[in-house]
Amino acid sequence: MKKRLLIILFVLPALVLSSVSCTGRDTGNKEIEFWTLQLSPYFDDYFKELIANYESSHPGITIRHIDIPYDAAIQKLMAAASAGTPPDIINLSSDFLAKFEKFGLFADLRNYDNEDSIRSRYLENALAECIYNEKIIALPWYLNTYAMIYNKDLLRKAGYDSTDIPKTFDEFTAFIREYKNRTGKFATFWNIGKDSYLPMMLGSEDIPMTDSMMTRALFNEPESALKIGVWIDLVKGKYLSRDCVIRPGSAIIEPYQSGQVAMVFTGPVFLRQVKENAPGIYAVTGIAPPVTGSSGKHELAAMALSVLSTSDYKQESYEFVRYILNAENQLRFAKMAPVFPSHKEALKGSYFTDTDGTLETTARVMGAQYLPSATRLRSYLRHPRFDQLRNFFDEAVQNAVLTRISTQDALNKAAKSLNAVLDEN
Repeated sequence: MKKRLLIILFVLPALVLSSVSCTGRDTGNKEIEFWTLQLSPYFDDYFKELIANYESSHPGITIRHIDIPYDAAIQKLMAAASAGTPPDIINLSSDFLAKFEKFGLFADLRNYDNEDSIRSRYLENALAECIYNEKIIALPWYLNTYAMIYNKDLLRKAGYDSTDIPKTFDEFTAFIREYKNRTGKFATFWNIGKDSYLPMMLGSEDIPMTDSMMTRALFNEPESALKIGVWIDLVKGKYLSRDCVIRPGSAIIEPYQSGQVAMVFTGPVFLRQVKENAPGIYAVTGIAPPVTGSSGKHELAAMALSVLSTSDYKQESYEFVRYILNAENQLRFAKMAPVFPSHKEALKGSYFTDTDGTLETTARVMGAQYLPSATRLRSYLRHPRFDQLRNFFDEAVQNAVLTRISTQDALNKAAKSLNAVLDEN
């Protein structure tokens, strides 16, 4: 899932956190501290109602809700755990789970529910992102996929129509070149340096970043280097903006909504932002299925809820997590936000199957159709030090574009650094 209101997917302004008071425990009241990730203030009313309803039907349970910034999640949780004041429940991107699982910070939820029951409720591909070493350390919450968002007017002026939308990464890179040749303008903005999407592309091409045991880097192998080099050459040849190398993933939608590019391959979650910030662009926007590599695989972005192993009220915390994730509450949340539920029953209704022809409903139905077949393509995210691995790769791409070092040499250097990290684990 990138990273504005929800996403998507997926670390440190100051926040004063107070633990459960001794007085509360002495009176028999059980206070559960629940952290969410950048959902305030837009969803404040939703959580107030959700919590009030839960507390009214669960006497003796008090839910203390705290929302934290997305970019502060890792540092805040680490700081709270070190200080002995972690929450009972935390909402994290599934991308972050590996970093904390290594330290045993999450409870194995099989201890508080029947495993078959858990598996029966949630999409298999989403739940898979929450399982480490056969332990279910989180439950999937809201999800997103990827899509090609395009400007119909700009395509028409360049001599294209909806049938010309790229379906594969090879078609995408060819389109980027041809569009620039025809118009003199950039076809797209897509991060290849900072917060690079290239690992996602490699995964879709069935080209692994590392070996299956994560003991050795493979992205510097000839096949990988060739695929990566195509995108580096697009920047060097001025078919892609140099901003694609240096700007963060959160910048991906800005060139599209300002009319600078004709298409963007990202989460349909950004359509709401385009509608609010650039209604004229939204009025001429179309949406197409995700671009894929030779494998046909496309990326899944998942947010999750975990119960911490340090909680004094693990069973009670788990019951609240189940309440948040029941079909009714997930559907209510999905109707407020451009996301998809992980609960199988929540996806079965007409809200995700019927379209009235508008862009909003078309995107929703298309996303729901592709959701069950999405998967994690960036396998390195399952390594506890994924952020270091990601940075080594991103820096290699940046060096290959911005310095005189060759693509192969840049990748070799990054692979050496990455292997040193893999050897430590």
